[in-house]
Amino acid sequence: MSWIEIDPPQPNEFDPYYASYIDRVEGKQLSRILRQQRARVLELLSSLSEGQAGYRYASDKWSIKEVLGHLIDCERVFVYRAMSIARGEEQSLPGFDQDAYVVTGGFDDRSVADLAREYETVRNASLSFFESLRPETWLAKGRANDVTVSVRAIGYIVPGHEAHHLAVLEERYLGGV
Repeated sequence: MSWIEIDPPQPNEFDPYYASYIDRVEGKQLSRILRQQRARVLELLSSLSEGQAGYRYASDKWSIKEVLGHLIDCERVFVYRAMSIARGEEQSLPGFDQDAYVVTGGFDDRSVADLAREYETVRNASLSFFESLRPETWLAKGRANDVTVSVRAIGYIVPGHEAHHLAVLEERYLGGV
C-alpha cells in the first residue's frame, strides 16, 4: 500500500489553537497514521463493556461513549471543511459548539458496538477523501470558524485531535474502568 506523505503545515495555515494537535502527529504518512489510530480505537472499544464505556472520571465530564461521539462528530466537521476548501469554497465555514453536539448526540444511549461501527465508517470515509487528493490540493486554503486553514493543516488536525483525546482517555478514564 502506498501512503499519503504530506509535510506538516506551516504556522500560517492554521489557527494557533490547533498547534498542540498538529504537534502530536509523528511523521508525514497521514494515511498510515489514520489507519493505526483506527485499529487502536477499535481495539480499545472492543475491550470495553457497556458499563465501562459509560464511565466518567467526574460527574461533569463526558463519558467514554461521549468522547467517542465527539471524535466522530469532529472528524466529520473537519473533513467537511477540508472537502469544501479543496473544492474551492470561498465562504467562511461555520464553527460549532462541541459541548452542545455531545449533549444532543445521545451517545450514552447507544451501544459501544454501534459507536464503533460509526467511528470506523467515518474514518474510512476520511481516508478515502484524503487519499483522493492531488498534491497541490493539500495546499489550498479557506476559512473555517473565521480563521484561515489549509487542507493539509486539517489533514494533521484530524489525527492530532484524536491523539489528544486518546491520551486523555488513557490518563483519566481507563484506570477507572
